[in-house]
Amino acid sequence: MNKLLLITTFILLSIGSFHARAQVTQSLSLEESIEIAKDNSPISRAATYNLIASKWRYKSFRADLLPSFNLTGDAPNYSNQIFANVQDNGRVVFSRRTQSEASVSFSANQNILPTGGNLSLSTGITRLGIFDGENTYAWQSTPLIASYTQPLFQYNSLKWRNKIEPLRFKIAEKRFVEDLEDLSFTVAQNFFDVLIAKINVEIAEFNVTVNDSIYNISKGRYEVGNLAENDLLQTELQYRNAETSLTNARLNYQRVEENFKALLGINDKVVLEIEAPETAPQVNLDFDKALALALENNSQSLEFRLNEIQANQSYDQAKKNAGFSATLRADYGLNQTSTEFDELYTNPDNRQFFTLGFQIPIFNWGKQISEIRAARNQQLATANSIEYQRLQFELSVRSTVREFELLKGQVELAEISDNIAERRYDVSKNRYLIGKIDITNLFIAQNEKDSARRSYIQALRNYWTGYYNLRRLTLYDFEQDRPIYYEVDL
Repeated sequence: MNKLLLITTFILLSIGSFHARAQVTQSLSLEESIEIAKDNSPISRAATYNLIASKWRYKSFRADLLPSFNLTGDAPNYSNQIFANVQDNGRVVFSRRTQSEASVSFSANQNILPTGGNLSLSTGITRLGIFDGENTYAWQSTPLIASYTQPLFQYNSLKWRNKIEPLRFKIAEKRFVEDLEDLSFTVAQNFFDVLIAKINVEIAEFNVTVNDSIYNISKGRYEVGNLAENDLLQTELQYRNAETSLTNARLNYQRVEENFKALLGINDKVVLEIEAPETAPQVNLDFDKALALALENNSQSLEFRLNEIQANQSYDQAKKNAGFSATLRADYGLNQTSTEFDELYTNPDNRQFFTLGFQIPIFNWGKQISEIRAARNQQLATANSIEYQRLQFELSVRSTVREFELLKGQVELAEISDNIAERRYDVSKNRYLIGKIDITNLFIAQNEKDSARRSYIQALRNYWTGYYNLRRLTLYDFEQDRPIYYEVDL
């Protein structure tokens, strides 16, 4: 039995030691939580991938402004077929033809941004093989062909894209910073949710301990006739309620802690120790500076500009599509044919081509006029909508700054109230123990103490979330007095 008991004890101690090692405790401040989320959170990674995708879309547009090179060809392009051959007298004779045609060409193309035209330079060679009795071959070469195509009085999509795409990429860069600042704001909210839940657990544990002691003291007083039964029942009820509050507080803490770990990308087995911020950052603000920073840095102000450009683009496209349009194309080059490859590039002949195609709308039941007027009114609607949205944005910034200036004072007042309520409860508890006040006044002091503590943590939460809300609106670090920027390996 002694050996069995010893083995069982050893196993239990080993399991307990392993469990203790498996649980890793990590202390976190608010700033540390935000940095961990920026490095590990799925939200942070998603923001990074969105920025990278925008970068490659912008690179794709930039490639449209640079020369493109293409190599095309066909080989062997072999055919063996019967075809109908019409003679001079109208008689149709069916003949068999066996041949192959191989070709290769190389071209360089350049879009012309100001005019919307396209310049192309190309060179190529073709070999035709006839397999009928004795095999014969014919060669054709185009040493150089220069082609230019120019739309006249037409919508120039490349020019408008050159206005829109750089702005879109700039918006994407701003949105990336905003996404990370949104993450900081969300982390701050969740951090204080965990802190408040932790404070509630501590308050509940303290209340269970205190109310248990008060209940036991009250039972002793009741037994000697110094306490009424009603007061005894009230202390017991307060004790039972405290136990229920502790159970609910622990469940709520577990829930918010799990959500917080998921947001930060931390393993669920890690035990967190949340450290409450002792002080709030000192920020000096004025309306005009905050508004100027928001209009300069926030992506929403850039989106206002993008919407204006897109409305102007639609109006321009509607006007150009409704009017006279033409396309000018001119080719100049050299070509040569020969049955001998060595003679293929000797004394090449000139090759010229010129055409002017045009389109003139005559009558289409007012379709073009309707599209022009629709685009024009949409342009005006967009301009007025942007004006109102910009005004609302400015009011939002001003309201945020105004509210933030009041939050610092609220934190100071809540801290003073918390200290007063704590001292009042201590006095009330001591007075109750010596029989100077009744149980009702003690419970009132206890509830006020708990409420004051929660109010102080809530005031801290409001101040810090207000601070990070101001950062995400202005994209400006007021403590460092510089714009917020994040290095990204693109």
